[in-house]
Amino acid sequence: MLQAIRDRASGWLAYVIIGLITIPFALWGLGEYFGGAGPLVAAEVNGTDIAVRDVHQEARAQRDEMARMFGGEIPDDVLDEQGIRLQAMETLIRQELLRQAADSAGFKAAGDSVLREIRGMPVFQEEGRFSRERYSQLLNAQRISPADFEQDIARSIVMSQIQRGIQATGVVPEALVEDYSRLRNQTRVASWKVFAADDFDRPDVVDDDAIRDYYDANPEDFTTTERVRVSYLRLDPEGLEAGVDVTEDQVREHYRVNRSRYEEPELREVRQIRIQDTDEDGEARIRELRSRLDDGEDFGDLAEEYSEDSLTADRGGSLGEVARGDLDSTLETVIFTLPKDLISQPVRTDRGWFILEVTSIQESRAQPFEEVREEVEQDLRDRTAEQLQIDALDDLMALAIEFPDTLEPAADATGLEVQTSDWFSRGSGDGIARHRSIRDAAFDPRVLEDGNNSEAIDLQDRSTVILRVDEHEPAEVRPLAEVEDEIRERLQRQAAADAAREAGEALIEQLREADDWTAEAVENGEWSRSVEITRERAADLPTGLQDHLFRLPAPGEGAVEIAGARVGDGDFAVTVLEAVRMGEDAVDAAARQRARDQIGNAYGSAEFRSYLAWLEEQAEIKRFPDALD
Repeated sequence: MLQAIRDRASGWLAYVIIGLITIPFALWGLGEYFGGAGPLVAAEVNGTDIAVRDVHQEARAQRDEMARMFGGEIPDDVLDEQGIRLQAMETLIRQELLRQAADSAGFKAAGDSVLREIRGMPVFQEEGRFSRERYSQLLNAQRISPADFEQDIARSIVMSQIQRGIQATGVVPEALVEDYSRLRNQTRVASWKVFAADDFDRPDVVDDDAIRDYYDANPEDFTTTERVRVSYLRLDPEGLEAGVDVTEDQVREHYRVNRSRYEEPELREVRQIRIQDTDEDGEARIRELRSRLDDGEDFGDLAEEYSEDSLTADRGGSLGEVARGDLDSTLETVIFTLPKDLISQPVRTDRGWFILEVTSIQESRAQPFEEVREEVEQDLRDRTAEQLQIDALDDLMALAIEFPDTLEPAADATGLEVQTSDWFSRGSGDGIARHRSIRDAAFDPRVLEDGNNSEAIDLQDRSTVILRVDEHEPAEVRPLAEVEDEIRERLQRQAAADAAREAGEALIEQLREADDWTAEAVENGEWSRSVEITRERAADLPTGLQDHLFRLPAPGEGAVEIAGARVGDGDFAVTVLEAVRMGEDAVDAAARQRARDQIGNAYGSAEFRSYLAWLEEQAEIKRFPDALD
């Protein structure tokens, strides 16, 4: 439950949690609350920490991607929160290993490469061309500074460089491409006859003893599914929010108390000259440019000619409007203390040397109540609903523990209705039981066997459930009399399939012993004769026949390969493989290139996986999975 609150602590919810002294203690621990513990660490790679918050962010990204794959919501049977968090941690470990390897190997992203990558992103384009205005607007909307975004793109390019470099070592032999292409386009010529199990109906082959023996040997086939019905309380935040009612006086008071939240931030228009190198040469060049500014040369002209920031140089170094939080903290400190039209001294950061100039200042301005009234009211509703949820969660969890054998006290305290589910099993259910987490909780021994209330269960829709088992039907073997007909039908079907196979195997022997298999085939009913089969899916073939034919060895010159296989639902096919054509004429240049790309991708991926495994083997990695809970 605490993890759920932590994951939701953003936006308006964060303002509630900030005001609650007990929540920070519970979430972060006393040491971190007082600033002594630092961020929680999920893993350590060669001395570099991977923060828990970064793992949770990556897990959210992976969860969102999974949701898109499933059309918006991940089926609960597929969703494994702990597994996603562990996978996210491993993803960040691999990324850190690659980053360190790239740094060690001297991989760097040139400024022009970063610029080309950004300019090529459709999201920043208007009418097919890069738009600086759109670029700035979108980054501002996400509260991402251009510096941070460029750094992320540069890192992505470097990662791509090293990955492509490793994958390129997976050289594909041209002979393998040729063989693969010929095999992929192979054609097999075959004849076959199918012995249908339905033609061998044997209603009298199964006696009472056979039924009893099968029943005794296969009790799991006739065991009922264990199932339960539960009562539960469901706390739905949307329902709470819908019931929130606020007055005009409360809205105005919320605005008065939180006036600073509704201010338009101070904005400063800034120009910069950037030299990327942080060494002595970079310092000498930046100080030379600062001296030329002192001598009266134009800032914009020097920025356009000498600045190494590819996104701002061609517009005289203009960064546009900058708010607090947009840039590197060192640059921000200088910008928001620099008087208008005064040029800074050179400033060094890990991204290079900078000269800065503030060309205009727009002071922060409180927005009138009438302009932001709807926003204030919604914020108040959100905060009130979140407070109600936190209070209700406290009562729900505390009373469910205090009175472990009933939900009534928790229902009375929270005003929630005790609801009842339909019957469901460990593997499936409807309604509330469609969630795997609900089924897991219901069959937890502490709930099922000890009769206790469950722990709080968080669902994907942000609701929270506590349940208890009302009724339990354990698994039990059904009486023989109840399943006797089912067993008889099953055994008769198996007998018919065995008879079809026996008839087919007898024909195989005849064909193999005959001087002319075709003459023998003519005497044994209808055949499918000399059909050309490719690897493309053939819907008109009996199930399993295509795979069987392509597993057979090619016949020798003037010979055929005679075999048999079970196909369909108990049927048996006698097959004669007459010829194999390797498809030399059918393989064109495009097909060979597709084969080359497919094999190359497989080889490259294998090389890259091996490289990652080697990096991990050489590295000192510490994992702290318990920190993710």
